[in-house]
Amino acid sequence: MPTRPFTLGRSRPLSGDPGAAGARPFELPAHHLVTHGVVVGMTGSGKTGLVMVLVEEALRSGVPVLMVDVKGDLPNLLFTFPELSAAEFEPWIDPSAAARDGRSTADVAEGLAARWRDGLASSGLGSGDVAALRARMAPRLLTPGTTAGEPVHVLSALEAPSPLWDEDEEAAREALSASLSLLLRLVGRDPDPARSREHVLLAHLAERRLRARRAAGLEELLADLADPPIAAVGALGVDEFFAPKERQALARELNTLLASPTFATWRKGAPLDVAAWLAPQAGSGGGKTPAVIVSVAHLDDDERLLVLGLLFDQLLSWVRGLPGTSDLRALVVFDEVFGFLPPHPANPPTKRPLLALLKQARAFGVGVVLATQNPMDLDYKALSNAGAWFVGRLQTDADRERVVEGLSGADGGAGGVGAAALSATLKALPPRTFFVRDVHMQPPSFLAETRFSLSWLRGPVTRREIGRLVRSISPPPPAPDPTRASLDSRPVHPDSKYTALDSKPVHPDSKKDSLDSRPVHPDSKYVPLDPRPAHPDFKDTSLDYKPVHPDSRVDSLDPRPASPDPRRASPAPSSHAPRALVGPGGTVVLDPRHTPAAPQPARRSAAARAGAGAPAPAPPPPAATAPPPAPDGWRSLYAHAPAAAPEGFRYIPWVAASVIAHLRDTKLGVALNRSQLLAAPLLPDGRPDLSRVSRLDASLLATAPAAGARFAELPAPLAKRATAQAAARALREHAYRTTEAAVAVHKELGLAQDDGEPVEAFAARCRAAAARLAAAEQQQVVGRFAPRIARLGERIAVAKARYGEAEAEVAALPGAVGAALLGLVAGRDTARRAGTQRDKAAAKLERARQEWTEADAALRDLHAAQAAELAALEQLPLRAGEGIETKRLVPKKNDVEVAFVALAWAATLAGPA
Repeated sequence: MPTRPFTLGRSRPLSGDPGAAGARPFELPAHHLVTHGVVVGMTGSGKTGLVMVLVEEALRSGVPVLMVDVKGDLPNLLFTFPELSAAEFEPWIDPSAAARDGRSTADVAEGLAARWRDGLASSGLGSGDVAALRARMAPRLLTPGTTAGEPVHVLSALEAPSPLWDEDEEAAREALSASLSLLLRLVGRDPDPARSREHVLLAHLAERRLRARRAAGLEELLADLADPPIAAVGALGVDEFFAPKERQALARELNTLLASPTFATWRKGAPLDVAAWLAPQAGSGGGKTPAVIVSVAHLDDDERLLVLGLLFDQLLSWVRGLPGTSDLRALVVFDEVFGFLPPHPANPPTKRPLLALLKQARAFGVGVVLATQNPMDLDYKALSNAGAWFVGRLQTDADRERVVEGLSGADGGAGGVGAAALSATLKALPPRTFFVRDVHMQPPSFLAETRFSLSWLRGPVTRREIGRLVRSISPPPPAPDPTRASLDSRPVHPDSKYTALDSKPVHPDSKKDSLDSRPVHPDSKYVPLDPRPAHPDFKDTSLDYKPVHPDSRVDSLDPRPASPDPRRASPAPSSHAPRALVGPGGTVVLDPRHTPAAPQPARRSAAARAGAGAPAPAPPPPAATAPPPAPDGWRSLYAHAPAAAPEGFRYIPWVAASVIAHLRDTKLGVALNRSQLLAAPLLPDGRPDLSRVSRLDASLLATAPAAGARFAELPAPLAKRATAQAAARALREHAYRTTEAAVAVHKELGLAQDDGEPVEAFAARCRAAAARLAAAEQQQVVGRFAPRIARLGERIAVAKARYGEAEAEVAALPGAVGAALLGLVAGRDTARRAGTQRDKAAAKLERARQEWTEADAALRDLHAAQAAELAALEQLPLRAGEGIETKRLVPKKNDVEVAFVALAWAATLAGPA
């Protein structure tokens, strides 16, 4: 089994003493994940980036990985460019996005390739590592319910009897129930296993076949519905429980589904066989490690639950059949687990097998890593089963309390860290930095910053792009060849609003670590102000920041921060420098007079340079004690700082703009306003560095500087009015390119989601509107049929009266015997006339009877047609959710306005050495 540890980045101790041991490589032994892991963090914390790094390290160590993709982000694993060249990026550049920036796709690709090379270099990686990962893994991209990727036969459990019926009857029954629920949902029937008569009957019929080692496919179930092989269901006879006429209707619907070309995609492709998926694959360079991505991003919520319920039941069955081991045999990764493992009493189809995996899989060497933005999304039993925790920034006090409770409950004190101290630490974490608690390590708790990912974190992949990826990677097993993979090029990290680009160098007047004075909001989604101005001569010892890719609108303000946003990008790569510590007043600072020791190679290099008589670094230029005047019309804002600045406290200039974007759709009647305060460091020529744009919380900025602080000089070109105006325009242009909102709409009902309205509430509003519409249309149907029904009623009454008259007339005339007697008495002519009258009366009676019958049949048909239309309208509220779709809103250029422009002074602590 693999013994190589997972190199995830750099770590440092929790101690607030700047003189404590410094940052060091963060290496996680692979077997530590056998006891599972949980990754939590709000939007922009770098959560999904950490998940991707874990996946890459597992594959580099030869550990098979099964990934569940809910948002469309995990196919980013296939975006590995061995040469890190612009030619590899360019085929995937969005031409329209490049055109909005006034650039060609070649220019954008060249910039991305350079940034990716620099980012990997900052983490001690290069193109050779990317090529090795690409050659090592055997990728598969499975897409149940569509042929965009490799389709999956999700109902294979019905058509192939499972050994679970002998080994684990409960798991087998759960798998059967999930398959039948999916089947019934596809025909619009109630899928509830406990309340649906259809589900109960089909479960009895299917289980009878599967226990007898026979297939229970759709064709076999149709035959059993027509002629049930069982006499009773429960205490009732089968005909009493489900009438033959109703069984025929269900059989017709299932047969229509069976004949549907759409349903064919659910019944073809790879069998739902986890054991085969995770089996090592042969290759020219030796064994290749399976990297299986099961993408359900294209399915609706109910279909996802049912399909993943089937998947996890199959996974649990495979795990239980493995021999025991303490090594990591396989890794299961589930990003964005919201809704699939909820707290009690919610019990979706995915919850039971997931809990069972967390409790039992460790004994068989299978680790599970769950990631979510909100720890409140997870059942407490799941949290308590995790041995490794990675906790990033959390937005609310409730989230932090839930994590503190889970960590404290696991070992009585979160690895020796008190609850109050832990809560304060979580509150102050910068992006891409995580509080790590590993029960197998000593000390068990520390801080870690993740490395740059080998994969290009492009962001959500569309269905069409999935098709391109699947065509570009090697065929599915048994002979995959991942070296043929065609890779994508838009590096958007799926768990952040910003794209992970290059690490920009910082201040020109110091070779010491640049200092971060970013205030930490106790419940904020905002990025603190990074004080590092860019300079080409500075060697980056960066603190964290959130650079923005100029090529895409997706690295944008999240219009709904409370909900998962599938278009987030990652923070920038970390350097080998230690993280800033929390200083006085909550300011994040790093005093270079007490800088932690650098890694050993750096110390040897510095000593060698000193021995060679290398000149000492030049001292920083003197700083002013009064703030330089801001350009005309600009305000001045100051980062959070101590009430009285200590020696060496200094401000660094950034440019900030408060922008308001108006997003409208007149057809839908949607009008949203998105306000944000954007800030960027200033380049030496006075331009803002748009690759390091941050969102700020204006409430955390002051309008006056700290007493005794000093100020760095403004870039000289900023004194020119044109340069200042250009800086403001650049931030406005950035807001125009990156602001968007996703709004749920129902076009048929003419409804749109209100600002801040949960999707569930909007769906309920759609159902209510559909119910009102159905009621109104039902009245119209009744009114439309009423005149015709009245006319047919009149026809029936007239026909009935004529029939009565004709019947009386026939009765009054002599019959055949009477006519014969009349002929003897009155003569033959009289008898002939009487017979003619009798024949006419009989014909009149027949016509009246036929008219009455036809009118009565027409009335019955009319009533049936009216009942059918009314029944169809009754289904409208139940199907209202099917008409909900997502509308993407972006502002027009004239719809973005600047409220004000300001100098935002970032604070550092850079005293004399």
